Amino acid sequence: MKRKLIFILLILLAIVGYFMWFHKDKTLKFIPENADFVVMIDVKKTSQQYVFSLVKHPSLWFGDSKLTFKNNGIKVPDFIQIFHLKETDFSEWYSIFEISDKDDFQKYLKAKGFKLTKNNIYSKDQFSIKIAGSKCIVGFSNKDFENSISKFLNSEDYKKLNADQLINNSIGSLSHLSGSQIWNFSIDLNDDDIEIKNISDQNRFSSIISDLEKKVSFLKLKLDSKNIQKVSRLFNKKLNDSLKIKSVFAVSELELVNDKIISYGYDDNFNEVEKVSYQKIVQPNYAINLQSSEPIKIWDYFKNKKWINAQNQFTLIPFQPNAISQNGNEISITSTRKPIRLEKNRAGNFVFIRNSSFLNNSLKTLSKTEKKLISNLEYVFYGNLSENYYLKLKFKKGDLPIILR
Repeated sequence: MKRKLIFILLILLAIVGYFMWFHKDKTLKFIPENADFVVMIDVKKTSQQYVFSLVKHPSLWFGDSKLTFKNNGIKVPDFIQIFHLKETDFSEWYSIFEISDKDDFQKYLKAKGFKLTKNNIYSKDQFSIKIAGSKCIVGFSNKDFENSISKFLNSEDYKKLNADQLINNSIGSLSHLSGSQIWNFSIDLNDDDIEIKNISDQNRFSSIISDLEKKVSFLKLKLDSKNIQKVSRLFNKKLNDSLKIKSVFAVSELELVNDKIISYGYDDNFNEVEKVSYQKIVQPNYAINLQSSEPIKIWDYFKNKKWINAQNQFTLIPFQPNAISQNGNEISITSTRKPIRLEKNRAGNFVFIRNSSFLNNSLKTLSKTEKKLISNLEYVFYGNLSENYYLKLKFKKGDLPIILR
């Protein structure tokens, strides 16, 4: 009899465990029709990875969980949907949640430091949250929040999608939606890095990354025309196709230099006196090369925009002095204070940006969370070979995996 009871109990526990950890509602309710990018987070898979990582670190067993959603007044779906709208800035992303208890949700917001501003909108740092009936809209940028959400706030025109269309066995995904077409990129959270990719074998980029890690102190990139257009669209900009830019190469290094400051005052006899002082500033040294089948057209375009002055300096770059020149099908822009060499012999497309201690003074306008995130970042790599895309955010090694930090 005891064996039967134990067997039944195990079956019940297995059923409960299945529904708690593996059964998922895959219906996606809140992706507006005018969304062009969607980030998906598999909540249960993320929770599983968190628990498995926690098991390996007993020192954290009795601490507070960072993945708790208790008593926050909202219904957390099995798949969190974060979307971007067409023709908006790249920083503007949104998510919609159903509210289960409005009072609990408002208490939660107050406890987390959100302030009520206007029209049921709560704000903190760069985040904005609007309560609209039984739903709340989360904005990950304060820029034009109220106007942007009006485009979908009262609409019931959502895409009819299933989670299986956007995500496949990873804790997250990034999807590009265009009409009936969907391009999916998996998001993997490893111990010291985050990978976003549409390939199963990222080793084809490992030699490129290894070489760049050894040689690049700040920035190096190489992009063809297709990738230049993709990058420009990320920032809601459209390049003039008639310029026919075939490729761009760039390299930059940072250096701490003395900046001379001249000011004027008066002595005891009211004579004007020049005062000279110095301060340390971060100055980039750089080299940029544009290749085009019609370089004269690019040169004339820059001239008409008044980006080239009488001294043949490219004024669009605020860090001076520099020199711009045209030779054959190439246009080159180089800093003249300390010229650096530009190598162009590597295949494929890539952007490599290494974090630098020199950038710390540039983070004053960011929140504490953003400063911490960026200061812990070691480098960012983007690579493209044919139809294979790979993005890696490499963080500094720590005692704990990223998910537990």
